[in-house]
Amino acid sequence: MTASEKPALACDIVMKGGITSGVVYPLALVELSRKFRFANIGGTSAGAIAAAAAAAGEYGRGKAGAGFDRLAQIPQEVGPNLLSMFQAKPALKPLFNIFLAALKAKSQASAVLIAAIRGYRASAAAGVLPGAIIAVLALHDGWGAGAVLFGLLLALVGLVVALIWRLWKAANVDLVANDFGLCPGIRQPGSTMEGFTDWLARLIQEAAGRTVAADPLTFGDLEAPPDNAPPIQLAMMTTSLMEQRPYTLPMDNDRFFFRRDEWDKIFPDEIMSFLVRTCGRFTPPAGEAGEFYHFPTRAQLPLIVGARMSLSFPGLISAVPLWTRDFTLIEGERDKLRRCLFSDGGLSSNFPIHFFDRLFPNTPTFAISLDEYDAKRNYSDVWLPELAASGSQLPILPFSGLAAFLMRLVYSAKDWQDNLQSILPGYRERIVHVVLKPDEGGLNLTMNRQTIEKLVDYGKRAGSLLRDDFNLEEHRWRRFLVSMARMEETMEEVASAYAQVPGQFGAFLEDFMRDRAPYRQPPAPPADKPPYTQDTRSRVDEMLKRADELVALGTTWRTPPTIGGGNIPRPATHLRITPKY
Repeated sequence: MTASEKPALACDIVMKGGITSGVVYPLALVELSRKFRFANIGGTSAGAIAAAAAAAGEYGRGKAGAGFDRLAQIPQEVGPNLLSMFQAKPALKPLFNIFLAALKAKSQASAVLIAAIRGYRASAAAGVLPGAIIAVLALHDGWGAGAVLFGLLLALVGLVVALIWRLWKAANVDLVANDFGLCPGIRQPGSTMEGFTDWLARLIQEAAGRTVAADPLTFGDLEAPPDNAPPIQLAMMTTSLMEQRPYTLPMDNDRFFFRRDEWDKIFPDEIMSFLVRTCGRFTPPAGEAGEFYHFPTRAQLPLIVGARMSLSFPGLISAVPLWTRDFTLIEGERDKLRRCLFSDGGLSSNFPIHFFDRLFPNTPTFAISLDEYDAKRNYSDVWLPELAASGSQLPILPFSGLAAFLMRLVYSAKDWQDNLQSILPGYRERIVHVVLKPDEGGLNLTMNRQTIEKLVDYGKRAGSLLRDDFNLEEHRWRRFLVSMARMEETMEEVASAYAQVPGQFGAFLEDFMRDRAPYRQPPAPPADKPPYTQDTRSRVDEMLKRADELVALGTTWRTPPTIGGGNIPRPATHLRITPKY
């Protein structure tokens, strides 16, 4: 089957973040598309780029030159152009070149120093000048070797101090002004090449079978694909730094607003024209200066905006600013707009394998993980768990040095939930692992074409493994065992908790609500009374009835033989109420 044909089988896909590691994904998606239709697609950071491309490819499936045939061309585009897509803001270009020199030279400090001198010539010259003058005068007037040496030493110290000062200014002033990223994402002045946001916006349009000049593909469009095709669900992660919390895109709220002049700097003109035309103008109650618009609704939100908000890797790619009101503040401050920066979704969940999860799945939710290479562990560059226990333990990854220690603290804090989720039964067997060496993917913007082609091949193999070797029926059996054992334990907890309440479960609720007839919230409830009174007696009666049924079910499930006493896949699981994000 070719990628353009419409398969009968459906699957979901979730892709991990990894900056340049995202070149793994296009051919993986192409291979999977030969057997499956993508119903639900999700990702973070570089995985969000791939997710947007996959959604556009599914939307445009069957159209000439579009769909997954268009995605198959990505490696040939990215291979020779990867570095050129990352274009620093002009004021930050010297800092970007220093970063590139560090990547290329690895431990060679001289290359970094040369890049710094070239980037900040005026500062370097100013730092060297006093010492150079002394050295020249000492030579000219015969002050002696000591004076010459002092002048040269002063020139060296002056150079170092001047560069340190200029780097500090670049990091603390220029980088901050660009919302903590070197690259805004769109083409910068003086460049003839596309920025990565320009390129991705064009790719999405072409994969969807649209022209660049047409309205951008939106999340709303995915809900009604052409030719009566089934709807496509797309989800991405982003992180609100000011709120210190994740969001799933698209967001189902109207709290946020964007300021046009800020978004003009990070999105292409055609995207901004669409947003200004379709998003309602917002007048700030406190009268802040600027042209504000409501953040796009689900139907209006272009895929490129969601991907860009998920991709904002700190330091490299500038964050996306939005504005909102803070109702936790005192009365006189609530109407003022507060600026929020949305950064890399990977800060909250770099591998959102929980996307699209179901208690009893009828279709697979595949996932592609990007792992660290270890010669003592990895027997293949690409692997899919084959045995029941495969992938059930997290690898022990050593580190050395202070910098590595600090980075491990960060990774442990942000990734522990994703890591534990990925080793659970019902999850681990649907994750294909792509193993990357230190010079492959990640922040390696300077990868040569041969290395990029190797990563592309990894992706093709990963897609083929999931397509050909994944056993859906065995997966469903494992999920059934795990889900039933988990539900049994939850029912036991319910029954045990309310066994101490006299009479039926509803007894204490009856006492609680005895004086609250007619079960409707009063205009001003007393401070000690919760304001969640129900509106009818029949609703309360039905709640009590169902609660009794829940407790009765828990009591019944206690009866041996219990499900948890059988041969259930490990490790054990929790069932918790957690906030939606």
